[in-house]
Amino acid sequence: MGGIDLSRIFTLSLFATTFRMATPVLFATLGGIFSSQAGIFNVGLEALLNIGAFFAVVGSVNTGSPVGGLLYAVVACVIACLFFSVVHLELKANAIIVGLAMNIFASGMTNYLLVTMLDSTGFYQSDLIIGFKTVEIPFIKDIPVLGDLLSGHFPLVYIAFFSVWLVYLILYKTPFGFHLRSVGENQDAAESVGINPKKMRYLSMILCGVFCGFGGSFLSLSYLTLFSEGMTAGRGWLALAAINFGEAKPVRSLIACLVFGFADALALRLQQFGLPSQVVLMLPYVSTLVVLLGSAIADERKRKALNAKHRSAETALT
Repeated sequence: MGGIDLSRIFTLSLFATTFRMATPVLFATLGGIFSSQAGIFNVGLEALLNIGAFFAVVGSVNTGSPVGGLLYAVVACVIACLFFSVVHLELKANAIIVGLAMNIFASGMTNYLLVTMLDSTGFYQSDLIIGFKTVEIPFIKDIPVLGDLLSGHFPLVYIAFFSVWLVYLILYKTPFGFHLRSVGENQDAAESVGINPKKMRYLSMILCGVFCGFGGSFLSLSYLTLFSEGMTAGRGWLALAAINFGEAKPVRSLIACLVFGFADALALRLQQFGLPSQVVLMLPYVSTLVVLLGSAIADERKRKALNAKHRSAETALT
């Protein structure tokens, strides 16, 4: 590290920042898990984060409350997801093409609305934007190490990590989750027992919109209190990588989100030590490649093990 004191880099503050940096990706990942489990590969997560971030600012300005901004963001993202669903499920358009089109459309739309609604170009920052405040957890804040790691975060950080457990319960411990997963795994079998696949996919996309609305709100009302062009910075794509790594399972996907959050936090910390910005800004994307490579290697090992098991079974039968 060229004489850099590693103890100044790898501090408790770095790991606490990791939780904050992972939050928007985690929200988008949880939303994408619902659509993936229902059989829709939603590549429009970047668009949804962008829409959520913009309308969170609009809502905050209009209502004077971060909660109002959050509600605006959720409603806007749900509407966008319903539009996606209609085009894909009713008009039979390819889901990947629809998602890519949404990414392009959301970027142009938010830039246009930034001018027409907020009378600004490039970014909007104002005292009218009321963001979320950090929360100190009683008792825990006074505990050494634990207090530095877990206390003093924004409310949406706690909601994001709690939601991992909530999504797990919904998917694996409720009839709704069983129906949703059955539609994604075998639509014909689901229909044979009276499950409506189209209805379940609509509901999965609505839930995707809700979580992405939370993720976008975090970007513009917690992490920063402004809206800027390109502020999502590829976090929707990172969420897709996390879903792929975690096989659309909440806990496994959380691990990938934490890796991305750590890479982001480390990039911010290294900028303070005079490292070239081009190298530092590469870290989150390098971590994505590492995670996807690890996922591919693991999948290949599983495939080989499964093939070996099948060959052994065939040998035993003959």
